[in-house]
Parts: sequence; C-alpha cells; structure tokens
Amino acid sequence: MSTFALLVTTAASGCFAPLHNYAIPATQLPDTFRMPTRIVGNKLNFANLVVPAPPDYLLGVNDVLEVYIPGMVPNVETPPFKARVMANGAVHLPLVGAVNVKDMNLLEAQDAITRAYANGFLQNPRVVISISEKSAVDVVVLGEVKQPGVQALPKYQNDVGHALASANGLTELAGDFVEVHRRVGELERIPVRPDEYDEYDYDTEDPKKILRIPLRGTPGQILNHTDVKLEPGDVVMVPSRRAEVFWVVGQLSKTNAVRFQVGDRDRELGVGLVLPREREIDVVTGVAMAGYLDPIDSPTTVTVHRHKPDGMPMLIYVDLIEARYNPRATVLVRAGDIIYLNPDSAWWMRRTFDRVIPDLIRIPYADGMARWILGTNSFPR
Repeated sequence: MSTFALLVTTAASGCFAPLHNYAIPATQLPDTFRMPTRIVGNKLNFANLVVPAPPDYLLGVNDVLEVYIPGMVPNVETPPFKARVMANGAVHLPLVGAVNVKDMNLLEAQDAITRAYANGFLQNPRVVISISEKSAVDVVVLGEVKQPGVQALPKYQNDVGHALASANGLTELAGDFVEVHRRVGELERIPVRPDEYDEYDYDTEDPKKILRIPLRGTPGQILNHTDVKLEPGDVVMVPSRRAEVFWVVGQLSKTNAVRFQVGDRDRELGVGLVLPREREIDVVTGVAMAGYLDPIDSPTTVTVHRHKPDGMPMLIYVDLIEARYNPRATVLVRAGDIIYLNPDSAWWMRRTFDRVIPDLIRIPYADGMARWILGTNSFPR
C-alpha cells in the first residue's frame, strides 16, 4: 500500500467529520448571550424576604391568652388560666362567658375583660393578661435547606425569610433562586417555563401560582409584602445546584469524568460539569474545565447545543482560537448546554502531519530501535 493510500485510510478510519456546520456563529448573536446572570449586581438583601411586624401585636384567631384574675373565687388562690381566641374573635372566660378581643392589643383586651368582670361579677377586678401562644401558619419548606419539612410560623412571622430561618437556613448546594408555590385549583395546571431560572418571573395566567425570587442580581420587579407573605398550604422550594450542569463531548482528558449524587446513590454523568456558583464561564473556560488537551490533539472549534425558551434546539458555533482575543466570538455557558468539539478538516490536517507522518517514519525502524534499547546496541543491516 502506498504512503498516500495509507494516509487516506488512516484519516477515513476516524470518527465522522461533518463537511457543513449549520450552527450560528457566536459573533452574530446579540449581547444577551454574553450577559452574566450569576454575578450581576449584589446579593439579595434577605430583609426583603421578611414582612415588617406592626408596632403592636393585635389579637386574632387561635391566639392563646394567659389570664390571671386574683380574687375571682373568695378565699381561694386562683392560678392563671388559658383562653384561646375562637373563630368569632371571642375568648370564653369563667363567669362572664364570651368577651370579644379580636384586633385588640393586650391593653385593650385587658380593659375589655376587666369591664366584663366589673359588670356585676367582681368588685374592682384586677385582670392581668399576656400572650401564652401566638397563632401559627403551617407552610412546607423543601429542597436545599438544612431542616426541610412543615414549619409552623408564628403570626407576623409568616414570610419567606422566617420560613428559611425556621428550616435552619440554606445548604451549600442551594441554587440561585427560591420558589414560592401557592395553592391553586385542583384542575389548574402550573406551567413551568423551560428557560433559565435567572429572572424574577410571574406566571402569566396567575401571578400568585409560582414566584421565583433570585438570590443575586436585580429583580425585574420590586418585591412587596404580599409577595413574600405566606399563607397556610404554601410551599417554599429551594432548588439544588446539581441541576446546573453542562456537558463537553469530544477528544478530552479521560480523567475528567464526574460523578454526582442523585438521591442516595451516585450517578455517572461522564464529562458533565457543574457551573460555578459565584462566577460566569464562557465556552473556552468550559472546554478547559472538561480537560482540553492541546491545539493539535483536540479540535479548535465547538458547537454549543442549547434549548431555546420554546423548547427548540439551537446550535452556536464558537471558534476557540478567535474567542481568546475577541469577546464577541464566544458565549456564556448555560445549564443544560452540550458543547461538541468539532473534528473539522483543519483538525485532521494537524493530526495527519503531527501524529500520523512521524509514526510512518518511525515504524520501519521500530524493531531495530527496540532491540537496541534492550541491549543489543546494534541496528539490523
């Protein structure tokens, strides 16, 4: 077989190299593809997740009062007793029966109870009341928090901030946003947008179904108290960063296979990599993280496979060499991206002249070189 035929056979024996690439060059894409999301702006001020409490606590349903009325029974030391505020806003007390205390502060409620006992029951009653137990709102906190589960939030503390605090805060794997899921009708569906969860977004059908609050960056709208206030049945969800993975496929280092924990088991994801939490990375950095070898052994162009918000795939062409000096020649990596190293014709030429031809020159002398290394110290004639 001639040398030329051997070269052709060697090149043809490799993986398929497409002659045409239908991807959009990164230089033709708008700047939104190079706009960072995780490092934009300051971190969220968590005080925005807390509803300010009123200056005075107003009594309401399910609040429990501790009532002490000395001398209510003659010649008997009566201990304090507890009374719960009923659904109609009243507490039921010995002798006097129901006394309305709804939306009163402690001083007003004490005056109301004192007047009730002074109305023909006790002479100069001395009533002392305090709050024994505040009413609570039960919400569910799930995801990347240290103590997930049902959290009973006291009155005036039923907000997202107190819910996260009640769950002992976020874990190290917490994502960059918090979701508040609110109750909807049984027959209604909650559509989930397929694009990146990097914006402050309401569902277009009902703005109170799912509220996504980014933990960094500038929200598209201003958070108000009704947004972060929680009602019974609401769910606070903190997604995991494990979902923020991208893949690099091609001639890469074999030592960069990554394992991720899914539930209680490990799962092999090959060359899947987690996006850094505190910074953005472009395609060049992403390929380097995956174990890019060198310009000879690996291609210098890539195609990024990305899904658009409507679910359709989008191909982006990036020249890794040009991207080193032209910031418009690359794009930022997003979760779910698949980066394919392109085995283009230039790559085949580099491999041919830098790998195949030296091998062809060395093969005829391989046997003699081996015997010389083993100690014969003489080449065959």
